[in-house]
Amino acid sequence: MPADCELVGIGNALIDIFALSTNVSTPGLGNLPQGQGRHIAPEALAALVQQLSDPVLCAGGGAANTVKLAAQLGIKTAFIGSVGNDAWGERFRRELEDAGTTAHLVTVRDPTGGCVVLKEQGSNARVFASPAAALALGPEHVDRDIIRRAQLIMLDGYILGRTRLVEHVMQTAEQYGTFIAIDAGSVEIVEAHASRLETYCRTKPLILFLNEDEAEAFCKYLDPRRALLNDADMDEEDRYLPLQNLTKQDIFPIIAVKLGDQGGRVFANGEAYLARTQAIVPFDTTGAGDAFAAGFLAAWLRGKSLSDCAEMGNRLAREIIRIPGTKIEARKLASLRRALN
Repeated sequence: MPADCELVGIGNALIDIFALSTNVSTPGLGNLPQGQGRHIAPEALAALVQQLSDPVLCAGGGAANTVKLAAQLGIKTAFIGSVGNDAWGERFRRELEDAGTTAHLVTVRDPTGGCVVLKEQGSNARVFASPAAALALGPEHVDRDIIRRAQLIMLDGYILGRTRLVEHVMQTAEQYGTFIAIDAGSVEIVEAHASRLETYCRTKPLILFLNEDEAEAFCKYLDPRRALLNDADMDEEDRYLPLQNLTKQDIFPIIAVKLGDQGGRVFANGEAYLARTQAIVPFDTTGAGDAFAAGFLAAWLRGKSLSDCAEMGNRLAREIIRIPGTKIEARKLASLRRALN
């Protein structure tokens, strides 16, 4: 890995499979509502994939998406994860390297993890995930020298439950003065790890990404009285006041709330920054949050203001929701790189 690597992602290495749900039967997977996700066994995922017509496959997982997109913006990136000794594992490695990301992948016996995103016309997608080999990643697989030589480590929120792995990364980053970013990933993760997230916010040089629902859950943890209030009782500024207050202590944490088609709101130094975006009709919103984080971190690494960071996050997210996967056309990438540099 180059000595001046700027951004290293650590997280679940998955193959994302996008498809329309036409003629797809999921009786053995239970009744999953639109917009929801579920973990399933590798065998069930393989059977589901066999039913799909013209699926689009690409390397995925939150942290992997973020570093892959940041690499396409000209940021020097790397990724650490675990895959199986199979075609999907090789595809994952190849896609990251083609995007310009150095892949540090552990190969294990389990199959490479996958995530099926079933899209229905006019509805939110249903997501079926099987992490499989991705779950094998442990602290012994993360080279301390990679963290030492990086400016910023991006952690996938879905690995927060692997305490030994996360603490190894956190302690090593602190030893070498490496910055940390975390994308929470889900409300369930925020609720399960809210205490640790607060501790990291108060003690680490942390950039924390949350969507609206995750931000609401974290705010209720920080101020339990808010559970008694209705949304109608709070204006937009009051809604995230616990996050703003959490940032008053120092230059970190920086907390970015992804607001979907409303843009993003960033809190730092006790101040709030709002970056609105242009609403468009999306093809799929699955990778929008990863794209926002990639654009934000790329701009932050280039020394941009927090408002400019949020604006770059919005611009990249707008491009991603137009397409399945993360392959943005060259002309638009060139425009984004020019804006960044």
